[in-house]
Amino acid sequence: MILQTPQITLELDEIRDLAQSCAKRFKIPKDAITECQYYKKSLDVRHKHPRFQVILQICTIDDARIARILRDAGCTDPIKMPELPRFVQIQNRPRICIAGAGPSGLFAAMTFAAAGFCVDIFERGKKVKQRAQDIGTLINGAKLNPESNICFGEGGAGTYSDGKLMTRTKSREIPIIMDWFVQFGAKECIKYEAHPHIGTDCLMPILVKMREYLEAHGSRYFFEHRIDDLIIENGRCRGIVVNGNRLDYDIVLLCVGHSADDIFEMLHRHGVQIEPKPFAVGVRVEHPQALINEIQYGTYANHPLLPAAEYAVRFNHETLPSAFSFCMCPGGRIVASQTTEDTRVVNGMSSSLRNGKYANSALVVQTTPEMFEPGPLGGLHWIRKLERKASANCPPAFAPAQSMMDFLHHRTSSQNPHTTYKPGTIPANLHEILPKRICASLEAALPVFNSQMRGFVSSEANLVGIESRTSSPLRIVRDDRFCAIGTEGLYPLGEGAGYAGGITSCALDGMHAALHLLQHYGAIESN
Repeated sequence: MILQTPQITLELDEIRDLAQSCAKRFKIPKDAITECQYYKKSLDVRHKHPRFQVILQICTIDDARIARILRDAGCTDPIKMPELPRFVQIQNRPRICIAGAGPSGLFAAMTFAAAGFCVDIFERGKKVKQRAQDIGTLINGAKLNPESNICFGEGGAGTYSDGKLMTRTKSREIPIIMDWFVQFGAKECIKYEAHPHIGTDCLMPILVKMREYLEAHGSRYFFEHRIDDLIIENGRCRGIVVNGNRLDYDIVLLCVGHSADDIFEMLHRHGVQIEPKPFAVGVRVEHPQALINEIQYGTYANHPLLPAAEYAVRFNHETLPSAFSFCMCPGGRIVASQTTEDTRVVNGMSSSLRNGKYANSALVVQTTPEMFEPGPLGGLHWIRKLERKASANCPPAFAPAQSMMDFLHHRTSSQNPHTTYKPGTIPANLHEILPKRICASLEAALPVFNSQMRGFVSSEANLVGIESRTSSPLRIVRDDRFCAIGTEGLYPLGEGAGYAGGITSCALDGMHAALHLLQHYGAIESN
């Protein structure tokens, strides 16, 4: 008999033996439990007394008395996990092109493959291993490869943000995405943890295995193939142009990331409907991880069962824009995320172990289209100008940095702040780079963050700029069929299109679009 428990609280040491803790909680013999595993698991750090909130699935001996005790205590039959629909084979399959090998493109391809469809995947960047070499070259102070970097290449930008899978999206299909990741090598814990992550080091081989799976099922990858143009005739996208060659397709899934400026400009020239959308901009803050552990865990800071501590802070104000933390990386490092030599952009990443000595997070301020230049691409042009301003006085690939205390006192740091950013930073006054309204919000927010996390404002904290690619600065307008308004056959998906943010929500967007198209072509079995 398998039952699912209600949410229960477990002290740290109680997770060492789940069956024993479960038996004690429900007052049944331990030997009545044959198996006990997590269904949901989250860490509650309120009041600096960390404990776990869990839902368990327990398998017990077939005993009516045990079943009655457990059901009286709120245990229920397990929730049925979602699955892909049943597919049917069809004769006339459409020719499908996917532009971009990030999560929306990858999981669209996986969904098509599950239905027996083959696709062609075009990626401007390199395979993940070669991409890692180019990123290593940049970190060591050499020249940026504008087509192979933190943003461009197999897996998309999320590959180098520690493979975070947490999402605010409320979708029943999230377990399907997690199951796929586990199938190709991710740890089982991503299926039940509240803040799942894979880690850049572990995500890279998973991407290789998924590529090999798709290729074995007939799909084709074309790396270092940037799409130069779309073929749009009589209101329909008929294919793509790559290296001057026309390639005809019935369906073009546009799965580019938030940094595909050339694609956005090309779409605008074609008259594809685009609108500016809000996004967030600011800096990346770095603290010693030991300090964050102490703030969050108190006297439990060195407990062996606790992971490197995370945090989330937020500031709301009647007249100033909201400010908040974003993409927090425990035990991580700050990395260069620009895609051109004349810009400076930072992001954070962690390995699967999250065992670095420093914690970093974006501290960003919400923007609105009223702040941008006019026109559909106004947000894109506004933020790229800001990124160029951030690079103005920096050596190649170096980034501007300032201690938190100097930022609050409006002064350039006298010494170069120590950060994990490579190849290095130069002392700067970030007030001279970021817009006044952005700085005013950050300056007002820091004392509030410190009230939420006592010790957050610290002489040990440093800021590196600028964090500007939190999401796409525009939206490619589409209908409820996922199709671009006014352009049949073109399906803008994922983060670059402005409909998702982060690995999981982008993967869901790609999967949902593929399922809609499979339904349209009659490839899904009727109920």
